[in-house]
Parts: sequence; structure tokens; C-alpha cells
Amino acid sequence: MIALLLLLLQDRVVIVSVDGMRPDHYLADGWEMPTLRKWVEAGAHAKGAESVFPSVTYPAHATIVTGVRPAKHGVVANGRFGESGAMREWHWEAKEIKARTLWQAAREKGLKTAIVLWPSSVGADVDWRVAERWAVDKTENTAELLAKHSTKGLLGELALAIGVPPKGADSREGMDKFISEAAAYVLRKYKPQLAFVHLGEVDHFSHREGPDSERVKRAVKETDEHLARIRKGAGEDALMIVTGDHGFTEVSESVAPNVLLAEAGFIEIEEGKLKSWKAMVHAYGGSAAAYVKEGTDAAAVAKVLEKGRKGYVLVDRRALDELGGNAAAAFALEAEDGFQIAGALTGAFTGKATVKGQHGQLPWRAKLMTGFVAVGPGAKAGASVEKIRLIDIAPTVAKVLNLDMKDVEGRVLSEVLK
Repeated sequence: MIALLLLLLQDRVVIVSVDGMRPDHYLADGWEMPTLRKWVEAGAHAKGAESVFPSVTYPAHATIVTGVRPAKHGVVANGRFGESGAMREWHWEAKEIKARTLWQAAREKGLKTAIVLWPSSVGADVDWRVAERWAVDKTENTAELLAKHSTKGLLGELALAIGVPPKGADSREGMDKFISEAAAYVLRKYKPQLAFVHLGEVDHFSHREGPDSERVKRAVKETDEHLARIRKGAGEDALMIVTGDHGFTEVSESVAPNVLLAEAGFIEIEEGKLKSWKAMVHAYGGSAAAYVKEGTDAAAVAKVLEKGRKGYVLVDRRALDELGGNAAAAFALEAEDGFQIAGALTGAFTGKATVKGQHGQLPWRAKLMTGFVAVGPGAKAGASVEKIRLIDIAPTVAKVLNLDMKDVEGRVLSEVLK
């Protein structure tokens, strides 16, 4: 009885990330988010939330749960990069986050924790976990991967209660519905004191159709319904934080800097495939990291990329240090407006973009800003702040739950808390 009473009295926090969410979605006309707009009035919000560099999903989510930037937490891109260049595997596993996470701090305090499809969560030490891991080719099955990497028996329990995850990459809206229903179920039944949920539909269609397309407007509306479902499962006695990882820019042209490096002899191609490299860029749309092997002149590499430059600018190592960016990169590239950076090794240097919406550039660019809304116990009603940073979320949650998160780069957002 005493344990149950303590559980009910303990503060509870639910962090929901809406991948690709922009402040316009809950502040500007033309977007249907009635639930989130009510929370803006009832709780606290920011007019913009600054991401990290690169402003892509996995580095940003690792920052949300650690309060530090990529240079410290080690998740420097979505996908991995190695001797064979860009790899199909992403940074799926929690052990790849080299900084202290909120769920680790919560576990040390004896709090119950849950994850529903959060980036870099495979193997995370939490009480209830549906880890984010999907099929990367036809040899894999997403449902089987989810079952393998989730808490034993949990996916089966969810299947009986709400159904199974949808199949196919284009069923993103169905996947988000499953995620919200799964989160609501776990929150309602098990009442974790700290939970993490990741919704991806807005990002998916912002890439494919463009950030201001009618399909994205529908995705935003559907996401609002998912948020309402999650809050109903959590109950109004939980503090709910809705944030994002990055905004979006429109793109029409693509550039492939590795083509220039191959022409200059820094990349060796044999029968159309990579044989070896001395310098190569790892591209992720809005930006790219330039890797230069020991013994290769980084200045000469930069000179090649600068001489043939179109659609991007170079970000030097000093600027990367100030940004808290990839510590292993010699320098980086940032896409200019309307351009996408591609990783192709052969073919034309310039071409048509493969997507209509993109992100990854410097985090303070206006269109790259994401959002932040907090509602429930602890949130200051009517509070509005001009800008927060993703590094501020972890220390703020730690303050609410009395967790030990000392080595953070962010600050407690006291202006949004009671």
C-alpha cells in the first residue's frame, strides 16, 4: 500500500518527439493542431527550439535525452560511417550514446521508465521498451525486429490489446497510430514515471511531398490526434513535453561532393564501386561530414571541395568545435537554400534532388527550428519563451524528477516551470 501511494505521488514526465515538427504547426494559421494549441494556452511553449549540428533525427534525439551535443554523446549522424563509406545500419543501439541519459538517471533513482520507438534505444535499460529498429532491406522484417528488441512479451501483449504494427514503408501514418496506441496502453497500465515516445509521420511526408504540402498538413492533423491519445493514456497528472528534432527546408537541386573527390584521386572507384578512399564526405541531406585519413592533407581536400563548390559552404574545424559537432570530422559541409547534399561517388556532380524537403543544416537557421510545448503539473500556464535549445530539455526534466544530470551543456528552463 505504501509503495502504491509513493507511486501515485511521484512526479511523472512523458516526452513525445514529433519528428520534423515546426513552431508554425502550433502557432501559425493553416495548420490543424487543436489539441496542441490548447496545451499552448494551458501550459508553456517556445516560439522555437534550436536543434544541433547536424540537425538530423538521431543526433538530436540523443541530445534530448542527454543534454549534450553530438561531440559529447557520440551520435553524430543517423547512419554509421566506416571503411566502406556510408553504411545501411543506423545508430540503433543505446550503448552508442556515450553520455549519461535520462533513463539511466531515472533507473538509478528507482523510477519506472518506458520507451516506445525512441531513436538509439535498442538494449536500453528501461522497464518497458519497444525499441526503434526497422528493416533496412528485404531480408529483414520490421515486426520481427520490434519483437526481438522489445521487452520480452511486451509486443505480444500489445498485439492482443491494440493489434500488430503495419507493414511497408508507406504505412507511416499507420505506424504512428500504432505507436500512439502502444504508448497510451503502456502509460495507462504501467504508469512509468518517465516515458519517451517518437512519432515520425510528419518527417516522412515533409521529405517526400515538401514541408508545406497538403499531405504534411494531414500528417500534422493526425499527429495532433495521436498526442491527444497519448495524453489520455498518461492522465492529466503527468507533465507532458512535446518537442521535435529539427525543422525543414524546401529543396530542388542536389550536389555530390564525393564525385569531386573521386575525380581528384581521393576516392578510388573500381567497376562503379568503392575500392578505397583517402578522403570522403558522409552526406545526410542538409549537411555532410568530411573524413580525411591520417597522412592525407585536409587542406588539399578542402581546396578541391571549395574549387568546385556549388550549393554548399564549408564549415571549418574551429566552427565545428563551437557547434559541438562531429569530433572525428576534419570539417563539414552545409547545404545552401534549395540544395541537398548527396553521397553518390559516381555520376554527375549536380542533379535533381531526390526529396522535396530536407534538414541537417546549422541549427539556428529559422526554418530548421523545431518546437516545444509543456502541459500538466509543473508547467507554468501561459508561459511563452522566444527560444529554447534541445540541450535544455534533459536538465529541465531532471529538475522536475530530481535526477542527477550534472555534466550537461544545457540549462534548466525555469521560465516554463512553476
